[in-house]
Formats: sequence, structure tokens, C-alpha cells
Amino acid sequence: MLRSTAFAQLSPNTGVIRTGVIKTGGARAPLAAALLGLASMVGTAPDARAADLLTVKAKDPYMRACTAQGEGFYYIPGTDTCIRVGGYAWAEGYYNTYTQYPAENDKSYSVATGGLILDARTETDYGTLRSYFETRFRWRSSDPWSDGPNKAELEVWNIYVQFAGFTFGHAQSFFDFYANANVLGTDPATIGDDTRINLIAYTYEFTKGLSATVSFEDAADRQSGTLAANPATFSTDDYLAGQNAPDVVANLKYEGEWGSAQLSGALHQVRAVSLLNTISATDSNWGYALQAGVMFKLPALGEEDTLYLQTAYTDGATAYLGLQDPSGSYSPPDAFLSLTGLTRVSGWNVTASLLHNWNEKWSSALFGGYAAYEFNDAEAQSFYGASGGKNYNVGGYLAFAPVKHFSIALQYDYTYNSAANYLLTDYSPALSSVSANRVLLFVSRDF
Repeated sequence: MLRSTAFAQLSPNTGVIRTGVIKTGGARAPLAAALLGLASMVGTAPDARAADLLTVKAKDPYMRACTAQGEGFYYIPGTDTCIRVGGYAWAEGYYNTYTQYPAENDKSYSVATGGLILDARTETDYGTLRSYFETRFRWRSSDPWSDGPNKAELEVWNIYVQFAGFTFGHAQSFFDFYANANVLGTDPATIGDDTRINLIAYTYEFTKGLSATVSFEDAADRQSGTLAANPATFSTDDYLAGQNAPDVVANLKYEGEWGSAQLSGALHQVRAVSLLNTISATDSNWGYALQAGVMFKLPALGEEDTLYLQTAYTDGATAYLGLQDPSGSYSPPDAFLSLTGLTRVSGWNVTASLLHNWNEKWSSALFGGYAAYEFNDAEAQSFYGASGGKNYNVGGYLAFAPVKHFSIALQYDYTYNSAANYLLTDYSPALSSVSANRVLLFVSRDF
């Protein structure tokens, strides 16, 4: 039996549509496929019709290296987006103790961490569109400086989008500079700010290496609390009121062949509810933090050696000091509240860190910081048994890397925290000072 099938064919040379009929028949004859709906193309330009019908060339099924974005980037097949997939695995064993360590606390515990990194970049007319994701999957046998139980943790380390100078998402605070660059492990840290926070920021590059950033950062992770200056009359509860505004952060940064430098500033809102009526808000003002940091490259000492120097001053923005206190007894608030209003707590710090690479396999680092703070309120001083306090931390590590991207390190640090002009009262810390020791065995594999 014969079948007639209409067809329409486009000539690739002339752009003319040729029509006709294909006759097929018999059990052995193949079915003829017809291209229908081409009548709508009549009246359009020949080149346009040809472009619509030309077969799209198959995409390369294999990922190609995207060398313009750096090592480890590859094009996603069928797109102009480059992506790098990476990560790391950490195994950490801690031994720590501090003055009058509670019997129920674990002096030794362990942490296992797996990190996943996804970095996608696309070139546009406005510069690089970047999406960055880094998360840490963790299993720990105990909380730091505390007790168990065993538990799993999921920590969002970075999730942000960068485009045309803007940064949106969860990232390192633009106030930070040193940010514990040469300190290993999940729990140990040295004095100085190292905070990841939700933010919206814009960075403007004046010339190569010189830039300025303005950032609006969620203040939820920057609250150090507001305490009653007279806890005998009013409770020792936190009188902190809800935030009405984010922290406003700005920096000016320079990066050159010799190293880098940064000036940072932050405005932090301090609000407290009324001592007499906790429903209504009372005094509200703004605290601030200022910071200056410099990093020197030291190729004369060793390849990729660095020296960090940093200092900060705060007034009503205590979290920016980056204080370290294992006992939890020496954590000053942002301010004290009395019937006459708020009195902000002020403080300052200095931090230094030296990284030295002895050769391709061995490296070491030394780090330390010092901080002091003042209550600035005579009433609070008399009840809390201190005019302020001081805090310092020193430490270092020795690392061995037998192969690339794999290292074994041993780190130690010592922390001291004390009350200034200490006097034992009903509301003062039980001790005038505490000291703490930490030892960390750290094994890491990056990929």
C-alpha cells in the first residue's frame, strides 16, 4: 500500500523552501518524516529562515579548563560559567584546662570537620558575576571548654553573591583584617575580630590595589548585652532592646607587592529597655569601633612568610574587640544601664602574628593579642567589683606537610583574663583572674 507524505525542505544555499510529496509503501519501506509548520516562515528574510532551521552544533560534552579564572576552574558544559569544586577534611584532638576547671567538663575532646566549597563565576559586561558557597559538616564529642554530648553540626561558613562591586549574603565582616589568619582549628582563636555575618556591601576600586567598601551588616552577632549598673535594685538580666538598624561598616584597603593595609570603622546601635518598664524602650545611642591593620610579606625570611600587626579601639561595641574568655565570667557588655541612661564600655586591643616557612615541608607560626576594657561607670564598678579588665592570648604551632595539600600540626595557646581593681562582691566574678591552656593536634587535607 502506498502512502503519500508531504515535505518541506530549506535549501542552505539559496534559502528557498522546496515542497513535494514522498511516496512510501510496502512493509519493508521506511516511514518518511515530514517537517510541518513551515508555512509561517513565508514572507521572512531568507537569512532569518536559514538561521532558524540550521541544526545547532552539539555542545562539547567534556569540561574544559577555565584558565582565566585560575587553577581548578572548569566550564560547565553548555554554558559560559566557570566552576571550582573543592573542600577539606580536618581531624582535631584537643586538650584544654583553665583555673578551677569544673569536674563535669571535658578536658579532652575531638572534632571532625568536612568542608565543601563551590565557586561559580561568569564574565559579564559589568565584570565577574560570582556565587560562592562554603559549608562545614562537623561531628564533635564535646563543646569547647565544656562537656558533651556528642553531636553533629552544620555551619554555614560563606554564602554570597558578588556582582558589579556588590556583595550580598553571609561572608567575612568587612571590618576584619587579620581575622585569625595563622591560627589552626575550629575552637582556638586569638584576640581580634573574626566574624562571618549577613551583609550587603559595595566595594569601589580607585586604582589597582586601592579600594573602599561600605557594608550594612546584621547586628545580631554583634550584641554584647546591656546590664543594670545597680544589680542590687534591678535584676542582673540583660536589658538589651531589639535592634532597629544594622551595623554600618566601612574600610579603606590597599594591596601591593610588599603586603597590604586596611583602616576599618563600624557604627553599632546600643538600645536598652526601661529599668522600670520593660515594655517601652529607653535610652538609645550609637557605639563605634575603629581598627588599623598591616600585613608585610617577608620573602627575605622565607617564601610566603608574613607578619600581621593590628590594633582596634571600641566604645559601646565590645564584640569588635574579639575577647577570649573560657570561663565566661569576664565578658563585658556593650553598656550599663541606670536611671540616668546608658554608659558605654570602652576598650582597645593589639594583635600580632608571624608565619614562617622553613622549607617546603615545615612551617610555624607565632601569634598573640592583648586587650583591655573600662566600665566607665562608678556605680557599675562598685557592684561588679571591677573597673574593667584585661585579656591576653599567646600561642603558636609547628606544621609538617609531607605532600602537597596535606599537613599535620601541633598547636598550643595560653589565655589570661582578669578583672581590674578587683573587689569581691555579690555580683563580681568568684576569682580575680582565670588562665587557660589549650593543646591541639590538627590534621588537614585540602582538595
